[in-house]
Amino acid sequence: MQMLRRSVDMVPLLAAVRYEQGFDINGILLQVVTRLRNESLVVGGVLQEVGTKGTECCDPLSVVDIRSGKTARIMEDRGREARGCKLDARGLADISHCVGDAIDAGVDLIVINRFGRAESEGGGLLYCFSDAVCAGIPVLTAVRPPYLESWRTFHGGLATELPPALNEITAWYGASRRQAQLSKTGISSAW
Repeated sequence: MQMLRRSVDMVPLLAAVRYEQGFDINGILLQVVTRLRNESLVVGGVLQEVGTKGTECCDPLSVVDIRSGKTARIMEDRGREARGCKLDARGLADISHCVGDAIDAGVDLIVINRFGRAESEGGGLLYCFSDAVCAGIPVLTAVRPPYLESWRTFHGGLATELPPALNEITAWYGASRRQAQLSKTGISSAW
């Protein structure tokens, strides 16, 4: 039986862009998706889209299926007098199929818009990360400092953290894609 071990030069299939509150992380993730699509790569998963605040208690928040362009609202409408916003767990469950469909389609990259509070508490789209990596597909997400500890616990050292810089993100993707292709041919394994 041959033992597989993680080499120090292997590139993880899982990466998170670290960003601070107020940074336009949605914009940088969209830039990544656009650049890779321009290189004829197929990207799947979900991106977050913030609408303009109307009479609601908080900004309308939706998730967009990268492949189909369909959107789903993921914030619970608690009424005009409510204080604060609440993520709608049913809304998240309803969009989890976007990641599963992308895995089934064999896309080149899966983007999962955030590793946030829901995932840090063991819910949200947490299982989608594992499913995609187990399928051998590179996964890109974003994480803010309040959730870094949970993120690191979740991946157990099998992911990388990236700055919010387009060239560094796409460089990671290129290296992880090559690693995924080598893994599929049986040469090595990053997980």
